[in-house]
Amino acid sequence: MENMNFSDLFKNLGGMKSKMDEAKRKIERITVTGEAGAGMVSAKMDGSGKLTSVTVDERLLDAKEKEMLEELITSAVNDAQSRMKEAVAHEIRSATGMDMP
Repeated sequence: MENMNFSDLFKNLGGMKSKMDEAKRKIERITVTGEAGAGMVSAKMDGSGKLTSVTVDERLLDAKEKEMLEELITSAVNDAQSRMKEAVAHEIRSATGMDMP
């Protein structure tokens, strides 16, 4: 087994912590927008994964379109969540050089 230098190990961990802290700050500033229905519904989400707004094209506000509107909102939110996961994974990968689930 190779000789381990714990001092070097801790220095590397400190650098990793610094990189992760920077990635966390970048993630907090991320805003993504998911869309559905060719942009007729959009959902914005912040870096913590909190849904911050939903925008609906007024043409969808007809009572007859209720079911379609509900489906489009669900799709837009799911799209925003997917985009957020990709953005967070990118920031972590940039900070650490590793893919994280």
